[in-house]
Amino acid sequence: MHRATRLLAAALAAVPLPMATIVAALVVHRLPALPNRGLALALLAAGLATAMALPSRRAALRWLAILLAAAGATLVAADSAMSKRIGAAQEGRDFVVVGRVASLPLVDRQSTRFVFDVDDCVDPTPGCPRDARIRLGWQAFDDRSKPMPVQPGERWRFTIRLKRVHALHNPNAFDAELRSLEEGIAANGSVRGSRKGGVANERLDAIRWSVPVAFERARAHLRAAMRAALADARPEASDVLVALVVGDQAAIGARWWDAFNRTGIGHLMSISGLHITMLAGIAVAVARRLLHTRAAAASGLLLRWPARQVAWLFGVAVAFAYAGLAGWGIPAQRTCWMLAVAGVSLFTGRTRSIFRVLALAAGVVTLLDPWAPLAPGFWLSFASVAAIAWCAAGGRVRERGDALARGRRVRAVLAEAVRTQWAASLALVPLGALFFASVSLVGPLANAFAIPLVSALVTPLAIAAAGLLPWLPVAGQPMLAVAAGITAGLLDAIALLSDSSWAIAVVATPSPAVLVVCVLAIALLLAPVPVASRELALAGLLPMLGASTGAPAEGAIRVVALDVGQGSAVLVETRGRRLLYDTGPRWGGDSEAGARVILPYLRARGIDRVDAIVVSHLDSDHSGGLPSLLRGVRFDWIGGSLPADHAARKTGRPFHDCVRGHAWRWDGVDFEVLHPGPEKARGVRSPTNASSCVLRISAPAATVLLTGDLEAGQERSLVARFGADELRADLLLVPHHGSNTSSSATFLRAVAARHAIVQNGYRNRFRHPADRVLARYRDAGIEILRSDRDGAITIDYAPGSAPRIARSRVDDRRYWRVRVADDELTAPSSPRR
Repeated sequence: MHRATRLLAAALAAVPLPMATIVAALVVHRLPALPNRGLALALLAAGLATAMALPSRRAALRWLAILLAAAGATLVAADSAMSKRIGAAQEGRDFVVVGRVASLPLVDRQSTRFVFDVDDCVDPTPGCPRDARIRLGWQAFDDRSKPMPVQPGERWRFTIRLKRVHALHNPNAFDAELRSLEEGIAANGSVRGSRKGGVANERLDAIRWSVPVAFERARAHLRAAMRAALADARPEASDVLVALVVGDQAAIGARWWDAFNRTGIGHLMSISGLHITMLAGIAVAVARRLLHTRAAAASGLLLRWPARQVAWLFGVAVAFAYAGLAGWGIPAQRTCWMLAVAGVSLFTGRTRSIFRVLALAAGVVTLLDPWAPLAPGFWLSFASVAAIAWCAAGGRVRERGDALARGRRVRAVLAEAVRTQWAASLALVPLGALFFASVSLVGPLANAFAIPLVSALVTPLAIAAAGLLPWLPVAGQPMLAVAAGITAGLLDAIALLSDSSWAIAVVATPSPAVLVVCVLAIALLLAPVPVASRELALAGLLPMLGASTGAPAEGAIRVVALDVGQGSAVLVETRGRRLLYDTGPRWGGDSEAGARVILPYLRARGIDRVDAIVVSHLDSDHSGGLPSLLRGVRFDWIGGSLPADHAARKTGRPFHDCVRGHAWRWDGVDFEVLHPGPEKARGVRSPTNASSCVLRISAPAATVLLTGDLEAGQERSLVARFGADELRADLLLVPHHGSNTSSSATFLRAVAARHAIVQNGYRNRFRHPADRVLARYRDAGIEILRSDRDGAITIDYAPGSAPRIARSRVDDRRYWRVRVADDELTAPSSPRR
């Protein structure tokens, strides 16, 4: 016992003290609910008092004390952030508020989106969100509701309707609710038309200036000036330059984001730490050159401050200025604080170890942003820098003197660049698998030419050109044109690499044990000292490639109803086959569920191929994600109720129309199309709904019925044709998301399912599922599972066993996730459908 205690103490003493803050934050963020604020403050006070009282030789105990203090600080920050959120009672009500536009507006053809800081409420309405930061959308439903132009800093009066920051929830997917908490967003909302007899949406008095407003105004002016100067440039290149200069990442289309991610350069096309660090480095080099001039010597500045410190301070200032100009996003903030901490550490002489500097920077970043360790960018940034430092820790021979030939110097620089790229790329392999379930095979090649082009040439050139546009457009426009030309050539090269079938390797999310083995293998491969048979360490990466996708057993089936909001997407798995039924909605622009939900889920499971894709019918909430899936996943055939000219029929793969009687068998599981028949289907509300492809899946373990947007008339036809014996199922996908036009009592009695799944959006404007429909399910004794309350729903059926049900939002509770009670799910004052 004493020996184990001594070993633990020695291990803790070996870990840098700032790492305790990261461990504390990760532990706190696993909590399903926050304790009361008094406990958090007690932990903070006790930890700080203990850490200050302990002598320096008691390193292990001080580490634990800092851990307690950091946990308390994280709990206090989390409690403060959660207290700003609105409650369920404030949803679905109209409030008239006055406040300021707090961000650069994102404008498309149908809407304007921006962050709005509420100062006060015009009506004395209970629950009005005073002093709240809200993410608003202003939708153009008709000419009367067309959004007016808004600019950062402007003061407006709006009629708004609020909704909690409820977001889609799927396993291994981006957590939008966490990001909203980190950004201080209290609610999402929409700008409403003025109420009858009420006040109109109106711009009020002049701009109230502040430092954030000044930066946001500058961003808006620069974006407009760049768009005007790049009117004749290639649109995609123009979008990339705008994103690099002012941080408007929404300007880049989903197709190009997919290409950037497949080639491993997605980090270069946003305001990444690499750009900020590169610009800071350029600024330091310029400052050093200027400090060696006669003017600098005459100023006497260097008598008070060493040249290195002055140059470093200038570089950090440039980094902060660029980050502010680019929107002061969370990743940019992390990089700026990391640079500042590193500079202070090195120049004060507190430590000469780059690894301890990195640990200190990571600890400070975590104290300033307790949610940073949950972001992939946090680990990607520090891991790549640590890998490069580890690879170079043995030092390198520097040849000096005039005798060194230019060719040898160039070869030495190129060799150093290759080593650096190799170290960074290798370090990101396990993290790419962990966070993105894929490894870009062309990433090292793409980064080899993209990093110097984007970070060292395109970004500085674009920033300089944008800065000149308002004052000297005759110089700024040609520079911007050059940057656009270089970017266009870069995009062509990236597209060529991305379109290759071998661009990425999809791997399942590795287990903790596999991740540890991979990290140790990479440490050996990059070791700065000679290692015998170093190449054998590559075998340590093989477990990551062989991770299981977790297929069902023989005779079993798995049904995964993904949370795609108001739409449908269901993955059905047998032992060796997979079928995707529907592809989720299209949300506007090129944003759709295929790229945002379905592909990330498949890749997290290590799935890069499905056997079939069936699209029940044409409606965009069922077929909207198809374009991304056609590009991003391999499949054998596609089927559905789609028109003759649909793009799905032109993929080069077989297309099968959904027609009654079409059947096949996979792994002992029978699939059969029950509807539509050869006769033309006629619907009450929609001809496309009436032709929905109804698929019955019969396995030894269970029977599943997938129904699309089937209406009551077609339900009656199915009952008349097949009867209760052939329609009976264990699981029913609720027709038309629970609309009043579907789920007739006769149909529910015939199916007699044990469970039914509703895929619907949270507080959707159609009020799906309807109250009367839910009552019919209750009367039929069918248990309802719904995506707005439960998130992604996975049901495993195995012969002889009860179904195993997993609900991602419920089973993986975190304190920041919106919890939804059944009586909070109906959206009041909304049209029914």
